[in-house]
Amino acid sequence: MPISRRYFIKSSSALVASSLFPFGNVTAATAKLSADDIAQDEAIKQTAEHTLVFASPYHTSDASFVPHLHIEFKRNIQSLSQGKIYVDIHEQGEMGIGTDLMAAVSRGQVDAALISVANLSRALPLLDILNIPFWAGNNQAFLNLISSPYWQQNVIEKIAKQGKLAILYHYITGARTLSTTKLANTVVKTPTDLKNMVLRVPASKVLKHFYAMTSAHIVEVNWANVASMARLGKFQVLDPGIIGLYAGPNNLRDEIATIAQLNTVPDTWVNIVSQKWLNTLPQTLRLAVNDAAEKTFLSQLSNVSHIESNCEQEFIKRGCTVFKPDQPTIALWQDQFGHHRHEWRDIKKSLLGSSNEFSRLLDATKTPSKHSLT
Repeated sequence: MPISRRYFIKSSSALVASSLFPFGNVTAATAKLSADDIAQDEAIKQTAEHTLVFASPYHTSDASFVPHLHIEFKRNIQSLSQGKIYVDIHEQGEMGIGTDLMAAVSRGQVDAALISVANLSRALPLLDILNIPFWAGNNQAFLNLISSPYWQQNVIEKIAKQGKLAILYHYITGARTLSTTKLANTVVKTPTDLKNMVLRVPASKVLKHFYAMTSAHIVEVNWANVASMARLGKFQVLDPGIIGLYAGPNNLRDEIATIAQLNTVPDTWVNIVSQKWLNTLPQTLRLAVNDAAEKTFLSQLSNVSHIESNCEQEFIKRGCTVFKPDQPTIALWQDQFGHHRHEWRDIKKSLLGSSNEFSRLLDATKTPSKHSLT
């Protein structure tokens, strides 16, 4: 059964199942399990019929700064499956980070994982369409898009039909920035500020194309190595969103001097699951996984702006400059690199089949979703 919110079927028996973890909004304080919770979790582990190995680059206790949804996902899966599925969380990059984590999923070491779209784009290139700039970078526009029937039918379901991976849900984590390291310590305000700068790019062909259109020199650096390469001065500019900058591996936050919030593209993550693992489940439990995924997705909507604000305030406390461009400055970037430019025609066609398909996705960003950010 393709994993898509289009297919979410509400099971009344599952919905009345009691929560196995007594958490509401998870914070750094509430993310720690009590002795009773641990004992209850161990009991579920011993009696569960199936185990879902879930891996994440992030630490559960960082929930105030990172919307990783570890506890919500675990709680919802275990509760809505009535304890028949146990979620075994491997956090803080234990099973790999970035493309290495994607490889762990491909090898079957991990059943489900939190992975950025950029690091997933080689395995699922259709998702790379999100990295064309200035059409889905706004959080509400992105929510409108991923909640739309068109996205579900023409992206999520197409990926599921490939038979390897399925997307359980998207994370809403804000837009990518153009930020500089402490060794560079200069604000990127306009495109000309990138001249002679070395810009680190992730494993996304579309982002590489975007930054190749600028005057910067681009270099691909694995996410796990970004902090160490920043310390060595191997690049001056990087593009993660403010959450990614704060939560990046090896204390990446310590290397950041300036952050320009240009809202170019969504720096989004997804929770992916192996269809090989899904196929081991009876249909009732597949439905429980779908229900749990939808419930987990919805749980983040009230916290997005709060978490982004937490990260921003922490950077300001550290003496970091946070630049928020005015509309004329944004228009300058859009004019030179936006989705309307002819340089994107071939990429739209290769990923979607035609530019008309992209226009329909663009329309979806402007069509109000039944969900909203609060």
